[in-house]
Amino acid sequence: MFLSIYAAMTYLDQSLILRNSSLPSIGSHLDCLAPPKNQRCSIINTIQQLVPVGSPKPSDRFILRELSVLTDELIQAYQAAGQLQDDPFRDVWNRRVHCYESSVKPKLKGATVLVSGGSGCVGSHLIQALEAFEVKKIIIADIAPYHETERSDSALPKHRKIYCRADVRDFDQLDRVFSAEKPDVVFHLAALRLPGLAEKQVREAVSTNIFGTQNVIRLCEKYGVKHCVFSSTGKASRYVTSEVYAATKKVCEWLFAQASQRGSTVYGMVRFTHMLDNSSVCDQYDQKVRRGETVNIHAPDKYICAQNVHEAVSLLLNSLAVAQPRQLEFLVCRNLGWPVETLEIALYKILVSGQRLPIYFQGCPAGYEEGFFRGQVDWDDPTEANMLVNAVEKTSSRVDASGDFIVSPVLPFCTEIFEAQLAKLEHLLQNPESSDACIKKSLAECVVAVSRSAYAQAPVEILLKVLNWGTDPNYLGLDGTTLDAHRHTIRLMIESLSAGRSQSLAG
Repeated sequence: MFLSIYAAMTYLDQSLILRNSSLPSIGSHLDCLAPPKNQRCSIINTIQQLVPVGSPKPSDRFILRELSVLTDELIQAYQAAGQLQDDPFRDVWNRRVHCYESSVKPKLKGATVLVSGGSGCVGSHLIQALEAFEVKKIIIADIAPYHETERSDSALPKHRKIYCRADVRDFDQLDRVFSAEKPDVVFHLAALRLPGLAEKQVREAVSTNIFGTQNVIRLCEKYGVKHCVFSSTGKASRYVTSEVYAATKKVCEWLFAQASQRGSTVYGMVRFTHMLDNSSVCDQYDQKVRRGETVNIHAPDKYICAQNVHEAVSLLLNSLAVAQPRQLEFLVCRNLGWPVETLEIALYKILVSGQRLPIYFQGCPAGYEEGFFRGQVDWDDPTEANMLVNAVEKTSSRVDASGDFIVSPVLPFCTEIFEAQLAKLEHLLQNPESSDACIKKSLAECVVAVSRSAYAQAPVEILLKVLNWGTDPNYLGLDGTTLDAHRHTIRLMIESLSAGRSQSLAG
């Protein structure tokens, strides 16, 4: 085993330098849904030649006119393939999933429920749903103002729905809310959620998402909260990540996993994917089209899975039914449908507007750069592929009785490594002289170290499969994503194999 690991690492170092190989994005497996590849690629290549990736927004009239013509041609190519006939997310908007109301109600009836981040999209819909469970009181704790229009169907009087202006980063401020209201159940949704913004506001993202979450956990234990449910992201399923938002959510998952082992509160968790009701992608395109402006798209062949807010609320409520003491399991929607190309979304919005608007490809900004690693998915069972649960997590996951959800435990990890890395990160954050770059570097190191300790405990067979799937030569060179782009993931898997072997021999 040591010889094979050494050979693999040597091969990795050499191949990243010498080979110009690539891995497919998830779009490579959806060619049957795309317009003829050569026609589409020809148009896209021409657009990228007119406005190379990384260029400023085009303003030259000749170029804009040419881009408009090319955009029209691209729309026609999609239409010829049977696309753009309807909203690409029509099926997603209409999806509904089962809610275990009979199991959830006993935990909510007569309870005081606190929702951090209750002013947000999911939070506000969750608050409406909670009324049907005969809760005693709802506490909305948020840094942003909470606005609710009068509802004739509201089952909860105003005096039993209380808004508290509170920043999860401020322990004392949050402590006063917990002390005054004594919540029985907490839904922790508060976060700095936009990946692009997290890259620009690293300190705020880390302090809010990680240490704000730590404050919530400490107060749940201090005041004897019975149940606490946390909303994470499908981006946390990545084996490793240096993107700030995804990395902070991975750390939060480990915080909750540790708390579930040590505390008295019963913790649950869900992972969301792209939320249509609050979609930054769709909002950006809508604003551009509404103003009749040039529409900037990150890149072609970029796909997103999506869900609606009703599914999100059901996930959160069902987590109460699933959660068990002393272990942390997370829920995700099982049937997410086909991923949708962001380019198709933009073209559809332009088409239905009736305007002739140009598009161009700006390149992926920070926070959106990490591509799809093929080893993320279990290709032994592709019909059950789910982008929110990675191939290693899937080995311990199960499908719930309704068939609508996947339930998976958070992988075990070394708590000593986690606490040491977290202490380093907190020390940097408390130092006002620490730069965002230093904080981001420490965050990335934390993710690598803890992830390595987790995957070192995984079966060797699945780690080898992940490596084989992720570097399969049959799929290299399909869409221009280089093997080098996944060097950190590949190295993590190899080092995890080595660490796992060392632990086995030491045992």
